[in-house]
Amino acid sequence: MADSTGKKIYEIARWVVLVALIVVIIFALKKPQPPAPPLAPAAVKEQAQQFETKLRQIETAQQQGAPPDPESTTFTSTEVNAFVQDASERAKEEAAKQPTVADAQDEIKSTQVAFIGNEVVAQAVTERYGQDVYITVRGRLGAENGYLRFYPTGFKVGDLSVPVGMVNPTLQKKLNDPDTREKLKLPAFVQDLRIENGQLVVVPK
Repeated sequence: MADSTGKKIYEIARWVVLVALIVVIIFALKKPQPPAPPLAPAAVKEQAQQFETKLRQIETAQQQGAPPDPESTTFTSTEVNAFVQDASERAKEEAAKQPTVADAQDEIKSTQVAFIGNEVVAQAVTERYGQDVYITVRGRLGAENGYLRFYPTGFKVGDLSVPVGMVNPTLQKKLNDPDTREKLKLPAFVQDLRIENGQLVVVPK
């Protein structure tokens, strides 16, 4: 009788775990709400140009020893998204000309950010086993010794929230990897940056 009861409990537990796994997979593969609306092709070029113009203004002011125009030191998420999208499209065009050159960015199909309060929400789409997987991270930006730093406060796979404590050690290890760290090196004329009141604020040297 005890053996029969134990077997029954095991069967129930096994099915509960199976159902839970199915639910996790469904939420992990579910397409979440994008952090920002898509940009029209015409807006991408215009906003990307605006982004680059502001950066040049900061660099020029720093080289001349003059304070930059305060308006040139703040960037909207629209400007950043446009610049990233435009740069990504140009990189793909270059890669198409040199198909033998491996590009780690091939793993990421698209990236989008939004600035909310004093935090950035970034969403990347990658493909695994023929399925689009959406990774969304939320956190604060900063700078340390000339490199960009990211301090996560939220993490999601699809529509499934994952405790930051489970992800952060691996994330920080990846960010501190020499190859990755070099990509996070800030321009020489940038001392610090942060998200403030829904905008990216660049502090020149």
